[in-house]
Amino acid sequence: MKIYQNRSQLLEQLNQICIQTLKEKPRLIVALTGLCGSGKSTLGKTIRKKGFGNFAPYQIAVIDDNVMSLNLFIARPKIRNTPPQQNLKDNLKPFTKFLPPYVKIIFYICANPVRINFADVVIILKIDEQRRQKQLEQRESDAELIKSLMNGKINIDIPFTHGLCLVE
Repeated sequence: MKIYQNRSQLLEQLNQICIQTLKEKPRLIVALTGLCGSGKSTLGKTIRKKGFGNFAPYQIAVIDDNVMSLNLFIARPKIRNTPPQQNLKDNLKPFTKFLPPYVKIIFYICANPVRINFADVVIILKIDEQRRQKQLEQRESDAELIKSLMNGKINIDIPFTHGLCLVE
C-alpha cells in the first residue's frame, strides 16, 4: 500500500496505474473507501466533475450510495439501484449495462466495498479524527448517529491489484 500526503500526488499515481491497466482491459474499477466522514464522496464528486490526469470527466462513472453519476456531454444522469441482499456480490452489474463504451473508469465509493469481489485499485482515505468528527457534525444532526459513525470500522475484504492511501 503506497501512502500519499496530498491529493495531487495520489491522482498522479492513479493516472499512471489507470493508463497501464487500460492497456490490458477495457475498463477498471477503483474502490474508494474510508471511514464515514473521511471525504470519499467529496473526492468522488471532484473527480467526476473535473476528471484527473489523462482522463476527462466523460470517461469516468462514480457509484456512491448506490447511485451512479455520469458526466456526459449534455446531461448528467443519475441511475439508482437497490443494493443486493447482504453478503451478495453483484459486481455492479446493474450499473454496467448503462455505461457507454467510452467510460473507462468506475469509481465505487463505499466504506466497505461489499458489492464487488475485485478492484483494480483500492484507495483508502484517512483523516484526523477531530476533523472527521467535525465533518460528520456538519453533515448529520443526530448525535447518536454521529457517535455510531465515529465508532465505525472499514473492512476491505476484496483482492485488489494496487493499493493507495491518502492521509490528510
